[in-house]
Amino acid sequence: MQRKRSGWLTILPSGKWFLQLPRQALANRARKPLFASLGPFSHHKRLHTGLPNQQPGRIRTRINWKMVNNSLRLGPLIGIMTVGEGAAFVGNRDNFKDISLSGKKWGALVYVFTPQSINWETKKVRGYLYNDRQNIWQEAILPFPHVVYNRIPTRKAEQRPEVLNTISRINDLPNVTLFNRCFFDKQEQFQMLGKYPNVQAFLPVTKKLDTLARFRSFCTEHRFVYLKPVRGKAGEGIMRVEYKNDVWRLERLKDQKAVTRRFTNLDDVWKHIKGLVHQKKYIIQQGIKRARYQGKPFDVRALVQKDGNGEWSVTGIGIRRAGSQSITTHVPRGGSIHSLSSVLHSLFTDDPEKMETAIHQTCLTIARTLNEEIKDLAEMSMDLGLTEDGKLWFFEANAKPEKFDEPTIRHLSLSNLIHYAQYVSRLQSGRRVVAG
Repeated sequence: MQRKRSGWLTILPSGKWFLQLPRQALANRARKPLFASLGPFSHHKRLHTGLPNQQPGRIRTRINWKMVNNSLRLGPLIGIMTVGEGAAFVGNRDNFKDISLSGKKWGALVYVFTPQSINWETKKVRGYLYNDRQNIWQEAILPFPHVVYNRIPTRKAEQRPEVLNTISRINDLPNVTLFNRCFFDKQEQFQMLGKYPNVQAFLPVTKKLDTLARFRSFCTEHRFVYLKPVRGKAGEGIMRVEYKNDVWRLERLKDQKAVTRRFTNLDDVWKHIKGLVHQKKYIIQQGIKRARYQGKPFDVRALVQKDGNGEWSVTGIGIRRAGSQSITTHVPRGGSIHSLSSVLHSLFTDDPEKMETAIHQTCLTIARTLNEEIKDLAEMSMDLGLTEDGKLWFFEANAKPEKFDEPTIRHLSLSNLIHYAQYVSRLQSGRRVVAG
């Protein structure tokens, strides 16, 4: 029988580890040296009991432990993978700090590492632990993590040969869970989802933007379309084409403001677009006339994660309303944040709760469906459109969501991240675990 408890782990710059456990946990050891199994490859490290003297640079964190056949196991160990040279690793450090502090709260050891810092022979990692007393990141040689959380920040970095090779090798390791493997591709996303009847009704017509003939045909049929980069981020590069008052209007963002050009024919629109996109891959998507809140269109932004039981759950939903000079709802581009409840009660006075339930169910359906096609998933954000008559449309999902500004969503997202890592790390040893 397994007993699971939490204790306090102190790591010194010298490399010594101290573990503070209840007396009864050490009652029958007869002063024998204390060793613990760390990470998925059963590295055994000698531990010192009790607390060391106050020393600068020490890191103290809560850690879960359990006795299995008289063997002490600690964890889980969660490795946040990014890129960069040594301590100059890149990424959202505030996010990494939040994850580290959440691990400390719920009994997981969190560290940051890069592909170059892995020693594949010893299965150890040169990682960086957050010292919240001094607000610094400290280097340490650590066991390989049970869970690798991919937070490589850009598509370009993720396509480097050494990064692709590292992701592939991690994926092949037994008892190591990797998520999320890579950024989503918008075109592939819609191709995958289009195969499933249960989500087809939520998908606006979406095609590859490749030729003048396809562009002309699509615009002639829909009269209102969006052009989106296949590998875009945060609304960058999005354009809108609409036929209005006998002219074709092309809108795009430039220096955080909407710029509009008018054309009498689609051939000229196409020439202008080609000059803007250069060699970037784009999709063309049916425009949806969304409902308006306080006079502006909005998106429904949801965060969906796997929880401590390994099940998909809706962590939270917020509203992102478009700014006065923007064709997107992204906050850095002028959008504003509103609560889902206030918007639904304003627009759907008859039964706002029913609308909210429908949004939750739609998010879960899309997440589970994407997970059928992409196995290494444990979280995603998604943007949905909502029309005045209550119809929902799926616009896109993001495999590496940024922090949500709403405090309740942020808190629960961190909790889900740590507890999901705990769930997969305690599954049967020797079994290959994927986030799927």
